[in-house]
Amino acid sequence: MTILDKYFELSDRANGDEQAFNELVELFAEQAEVRPAGARKVVGKDAIANLYRQFFQTYSGMQRVWTTRKTENGLEAIWAIAGKRDSGELFAMQGRHIAEVDPQGKIYALEVHVSKAN
Repeated sequence: MTILDKYFELSDRANGDEQAFNELVELFAEQAEVRPAGARKVVGKDAIANLYRQFFQTYSGMQRVWTTRKTENGLEAIWAIAGKRDSGELFAMQGRHIAEVDPQGKIYALEVHVSKAN
């Protein structure tokens, strides 16, 4: 299991499980960068924690499937997700995450790309 697999497993549980949320944040290096699809890059664990807290307040009940592979610079995951917005509206999307991992095994760069959403 890669750190990106762990990231997705924890993401699926983190919405209603504070321990899973904290474990998710701990997958990142102190000065990690996350570039969400269509949004500004955030830097540092505190900013990353805030980003994911906002995400989980907006979306709930998510189910995700994914596959990961090693790349020249790290890892890539192709994924699909279905869930519910806080408005009650259902949604589905697919995309990929590209992660770079530091020598300590922490994510130090993560890019999120959404290729299809509805």
